[in-house]
Amino acid sequence: MERTDQQLVEAYKAGDPHAFAQIVRRHKPRLAYIARRYARNEQDTQDILQEALFKASRSMHTYRSEAALSTWLHRLVMNTGFDHVAATRKRLRDVSIDDTERVSADVNPLLSHDPTAGVDRAIVLRQAIEALPAAQRTALLLIDVAGLTVERAAREMGVKPGTVKSRRSRARDAVAKAVGDTGARAV
Repeated sequence: MERTDQQLVEAYKAGDPHAFAQIVRRHKPRLAYIARRYARNEQDTQDILQEALFKASRSMHTYRSEAALSTWLHRLVMNTGFDHVAATRKRLRDVSIDDTERVSADVNPLLSHDPTAGVDRAIVLRQAIEALPAAQRTALLLIDVAGLTVERAAREMGVKPGTVKSRRSRARDAVAKAVGDTGARAV
């Protein structure tokens, strides 16, 4: 014969550890449904539920039989859910997104990313490419930007592959010099 909620509460108060496990098994699905209303994901749901059941186990002596045990547990889950939402809001509110605050690259290089860091270099690179003679610029763009093979670029330009190679090489050297890379090529 299955014990009632009231019998399980009395057994738990008397020291029966299995009584609370039965209470949890009986009410957990409904309580999890309630916890989900306050959670952003399943992990939060389980955290809320676990915290509420822990509170229930610690304060079962305060439960009065005037209301159903399910109502009392429901209220504990709701209160725990409210606390969880408030704590989440506080954590989100405490995060600073102030532009003036700099994060050291030593702390976390991903957080210290500066999206404008390469803009100056990109401008110089573009100007250097635009300053190239048309034939060199075309060879450079067809191979390094468009991804054509030397042979295909030669057909497009109507010249021999060796001509395309030399034009591209001169173009790369001129761009590298303009950008300021002495040993490395910019393109």
